[in-house]
Amino acid sequence: MPADAHSASSKHELEHERDSASLHSGSHDPEKGAALPLPVPIAHPSFHDPYPNLPSFDDPNLPSAHSPALLEDDSPYPEVRSAVANTDDPAIPVATLRAWTLGVLWAILIPGLNQFFFFRYPAVTVTSIVPQLLTFPLGRLWARLLPNLTLNLFGLRVELNGGAFSIKEHVLITIMAGVGAGSAYATDIVAVQRVYYGEGYGFLYQWMVVMSTQLIGFSIGGIARRFLVQPPSMIWPYNLVTCALFNTLHAQRYAGVGARGGFSRETFFYVAFVGSACWYLVPGYLFTGLSFFSWVCWIKPDNLVLNQLFGVNYGLAMGLVTFDWAQIAYIGSPLATPWWAEANIAVGFVFFFWVLTPALYFTNTFYSKYMPISSGGSFDNTGASYNVTRILTPDKVFDEEKYKAYSPIFLSTTFSISYGLSFASMCVDSFPLLHFSLSFPPHFATSAFSQIEWSPKKAIHLPFWERLPIACKSFVVYQNVF
Repeated sequence: MPADAHSASSKHELEHERDSASLHSGSHDPEKGAALPLPVPIAHPSFHDPYPNLPSFDDPNLPSAHSPALLEDDSPYPEVRSAVANTDDPAIPVATLRAWTLGVLWAILIPGLNQFFFFRYPAVTVTSIVPQLLTFPLGRLWARLLPNLTLNLFGLRVELNGGAFSIKEHVLITIMAGVGAGSAYATDIVAVQRVYYGEGYGFLYQWMVVMSTQLIGFSIGGIARRFLVQPPSMIWPYNLVTCALFNTLHAQRYAGVGARGGFSRETFFYVAFVGSACWYLVPGYLFTGLSFFSWVCWIKPDNLVLNQLFGVNYGLAMGLVTFDWAQIAYIGSPLATPWWAEANIAVGFVFFFWVLTPALYFTNTFYSKYMPISSGGSFDNTGASYNVTRILTPDKVFDEEKYKAYSPIFLSTTFSISYGLSFASMCVDSFPLLHFSLSFPPHFATSAFSQIEWSPKKAIHLPFWERLPIACKSFVVYQNVF
């Protein structure tokens, strides 16, 4: 059978099976938990490609025998299909008064809390999952208690209670709460100038310093949208986890499949939530040794070398055992991170901190044995904390003569390696774009230099995005220049 005929036959069979399944089960409504017809199905061209000059979709991560019909109606990746819907209902409310009120409140509260705890050790970080979880009961409470009144705000007629709390409102509120949740590194500049140098330049200067660095990141994200967002192969694992949680909270009546059924997704979520919260009391309060499980140090608590190698707070933590999920997921949940990314982190950590660090420390390279093997502070030639004011002029300018008369600055081995790796990461960050341009030159050339965005046939969710206004490229470029 010719290849074209075989492809058409496979596509016809897949469409027939999908139509039959939809007649029996329909689609799931996340708000009501009922089976309803698909609100707005994807309508891709079946016989005519409006972008014939675009290179064909060729991803080495997909099997060569993958059905082409699946690429038209859904994502080719099972992880995306299980977490993100391929349908959309434009009638679901999004930018409601409820969404703006809760979103603005979270956008003020979460960054404020994180900035408050940023200068404390150990720092407490409130991530976007906190407002994501708390917004759900708040939104439903708003929908249940407040009356349905029409208000006139700045010339606009706005409904106080627009009905049931929708998943799109929930997503918008979470984005508003999480986009600025993390503390900006530029706040270090402001804090150091005020505390250590006595320099206070006012609110406008502080705001400009922070905003200039933050806008660079936002603008780069907008410029690289066609590279890092629109292609279907650009999968961000943590976003899939977030989408799955949204579906779990808003699809309450969906239970297990099969003859025996099972927990609904909402029930399973609450069981896991309560269970994890109860367990955290054990390593967090009742027996904190389970969090920093330095079992090797228990053998000889007074052995310095043993504590340097296997200690957790001031050592290299070679014991590698913990029963605290907060420690396990400190740099990211291993349940959402791909194994190859975890392997890269593990190999790099073992080499630089379990092999290179002891080699440099025990050979006294750069006088490292006179300092702790792991410390975040800076030291002078007497082992005391480095006094920066002793090497500055009254105008806060570096004085080389005072520096020579005082002491060179000494850093611990782990701190020195961390600094070096931080600068090296600036070069490594450009590798993904280089890898993409060399591995997929037709895709790179088309998306980089053509005015045509990725075809809807190539990105399953692109038709949904095109319904909403997107910031133009000139605006994000202006942000970068600004």
